[in-house]
Amino acid sequence: MDEEYKEGAELPERTTNQDSDLSMLFDQALSDATEGMSEEEATAYIASLFEEGELDSEHSLFAYVTPEVTSSMAVTNYRPDQAVREASLAQKDRWKPGSDGELFYLASNALEVYLGTREHPLELPQALKQIRQLSESTVLTGRILLGLWNIRRYNHRVSKNGSVAVLLEEILQWQGIQKHSRVAHPGTTKRYTDGYRTEQKQRVIQDLLLLASCNVRGTSTIVVKGKSAAIEVDGPYMRYSVVSRKTGPEEKSIIGFLVSPGDWISTYEEHHHQYLAEVDSQIFKLNPQNDRYALRLALYLTERWREQAREGDFSTPITMSDLLAASMIAVDERHLTVRFIPRIEDALAQLESMGIVGKQLCLTTIDKTQARWGKEWLASHWEILPPLALIREYEAIGKRASSRKRRGRE
Repeated sequence: MDEEYKEGAELPERTTNQDSDLSMLFDQALSDATEGMSEEEATAYIASLFEEGELDSEHSLFAYVTPEVTSSMAVTNYRPDQAVREASLAQKDRWKPGSDGELFYLASNALEVYLGTREHPLELPQALKQIRQLSESTVLTGRILLGLWNIRRYNHRVSKNGSVAVLLEEILQWQGIQKHSRVAHPGTTKRYTDGYRTEQKQRVIQDLLLLASCNVRGTSTIVVKGKSAAIEVDGPYMRYSVVSRKTGPEEKSIIGFLVSPGDWISTYEEHHHQYLAEVDSQIFKLNPQNDRYALRLALYLTERWREQAREGDFSTPITMSDLLAASMIAVDERHLTVRFIPRIEDALAQLESMGIVGKQLCLTTIDKTQARWGKEWLASHWEILPPLALIREYEAIGKRASSRKRRGRE
């Protein structure tokens, strides 16, 4: 007999306590984020997070939010997205001091990522603390948030001033995390759920704070009407504000967040450039600890496939060393053949078995009887294809784009 789950079976006091706990979590996350800042820096940082939001008034937008996990999601895939992915996954010693004393990470696309605000970059101690907190979880949360933003941005019921309403629990849903439950009483299969765990909500809130603290600056080159054009960006990667309601004289509970990319996206869209990558929803469910290699490979491959779709060729091979570098995976030279290589190949096989990768094939013959075949493996060429459904989706997107261009010329 299947177990029966009953949502919301706890007493009202329990719900109130949970809401209060969530507000306390957010306050604690803010306290951690501003630890070590001067009062002026802390005030500027917190103001930057809440500059467009209403802290204590319930927002009707959330009444229309219907959480739904689909098989795939179209997420933003611009240069700033790629830069923040790399910065979040990079080895911490890759962050370097800038001319103004701030720490920054130089991404492979020449954009720089730094923490704080443009007017008040974080000082070294606080920057180091936040850099250590950046992780695979931060990237996953960012992808989900900007995917939901892309889906909802033109739906006026759930959007306002360029931001969209997102429930905290939606992010946990997309990540495939199960709510905590317990048996109603001994001798029965009936179970009650008391929602997601406190530490799971805390992680999402921390990811939001980190993403809002990331700033991207530099120059991107795009093609406009056949000519190269330079785009200058310098500002927050993501903005969000907290929407809450009062539950008592000195208590409030968080309803959700209003989320949007930074102003950089408007700069791209002014030139009619829209870069979106289709992401298999199973990628969001990969465990940031247990599936670390598979997750990093999958996040990069979604970016690569979007570029290949634009060029109309998914079969271009890539060397293993380039794949690892682009996926932000450091090569373990000491245990290369006995531990590292088997784990990478297992990760690719896992992605293929999950249907995230359509086909992965080593095109180079490697003689593993040689003493140092690991270097040959790193130089080997691989063909890694997306699943057929994704290829067809990109083909359909390409046809729609061509049709719009023809209509525009007419």
